[in-house]
Amino acid sequence: MIKFSNNLTAQYKHYRKYVNKRTKQSVALAVATFLLVTGAYMDDAPVNEVFSTNVEIQPASTAGVFSAVSAIELSVGSNLGYASADVTVVAATSDQVEPDTDDAYDEWSDKVVANVNDYIYVRTEADVASEAVAKLRKGDIATLVDVFDGWYEIESGNAHGFVSADYCVTGIEAYDLAVDVCCTYATIDVNGLRIRGEASEDAKIIKVVSKGSKLEVNTDAEEVEGWVAVKSGDSTGYVKAEYVEVDLATGEAITLEEEAEAKRAAEEEAARKAAEQAAMAEQAKAAAAEAAAAKQAVITSADDLTLLAAIIQIEAGSEMYEGQVAVGAVVMNRVLSGSYAGNIHDVIFARGQFSTSRMSSVVARGPKASCIQAAQEAMAGADPTGGRLHFRRAGSKEGLIIGNHVFY
Repeated sequence: MIKFSNNLTAQYKHYRKYVNKRTKQSVALAVATFLLVTGAYMDDAPVNEVFSTNVEIQPASTAGVFSAVSAIELSVGSNLGYASADVTVVAATSDQVEPDTDDAYDEWSDKVVANVNDYIYVRTEADVASEAVAKLRKGDIATLVDVFDGWYEIESGNAHGFVSADYCVTGIEAYDLAVDVCCTYATIDVNGLRIRGEASEDAKIIKVVSKGSKLEVNTDAEEVEGWVAVKSGDSTGYVKAEYVEVDLATGEAITLEEEAEAKRAAEEEAARKAAEQAAMAEQAKAAAAEAAAAKQAVITSADDLTLLAAIIQIEAGSEMYEGQVAVGAVVMNRVLSGSYAGNIHDVIFARGQFSTSRMSSVVARGPKASCIQAAQEAMAGADPTGGRLHFRRAGSKEGLIIGNHVFY
């Protein structure tokens, strides 16, 4: 015998009331149909006695074949002892139609949803001390198998066991909770469906989507008959309701074995990606080292004249010729000053002094003729700077201005 806690008893009474209501409607319809088709034979009907009765029938739903029958008048014909039936057929009105909640209850009467922020355990027995075998998470849907005192026996995915009824809801409450916590999406049934900025066929087209695409429904947007509000990027658009199938993105319980396997798979995937990234970084490092070695080989093979002409081109290639000679003279002044390295290579490649990142490419291609000539003059002693050791862009410091540089 099934025992119910207080909240379960209320739900069970609700369900029995619903079933009884449906049963009474079905019985009434069956009786009315029988009388209509066969008539009612009355053995002891007195001659010339006439009586009538009215039978009120509330249709179970507008989908049934009897939904249009609202009243049946039965009368007994004189002298014959047989009942005849006069039928009045009236189209069902809106107040005769069952509320939509009945349809939702039909679908969700045996559904269970965990009313928690994260998950509850599914156990092997209706006992908190029994072994946990799965998790029913927020947004997961389970099927109700049986009801015990304070517990639901459920099935969901590959999980079968018991959950505490204190942390679950069923029926219409389960449906309402699922609507609140689960994403609602619209699946496109046609190709080239237009998403419009407003619920109107004259509104601007935001995007065109293909058949099978899934769009998240904006449940907070204003409802417009015949249209479904969907999210498109950061904005909300509308699609014709007749071309989409709207449903809830619900989940299923996960067994602890499935969870452990998913965790192992995630860890393996993370390790694989980490190894892949490490290999790519190592390859990039090796490539950079190889490129650096190649550049150094080019630079090492160059003589002083080529190196000086190359740095003149890098620093002053677009300057007038006097400015090119002046840059070469600064390098030579440092070589001879005693305060810097005593050779052209080391002065040029001193840390943070000159722009040498393009040196190997300029050397490999060969410096342009004006820069080679300027380097030759600087190495021969030409010095437009008057012995200066530094230069910058003109206007940044006081000094001797030659072209776009100031020398100091």
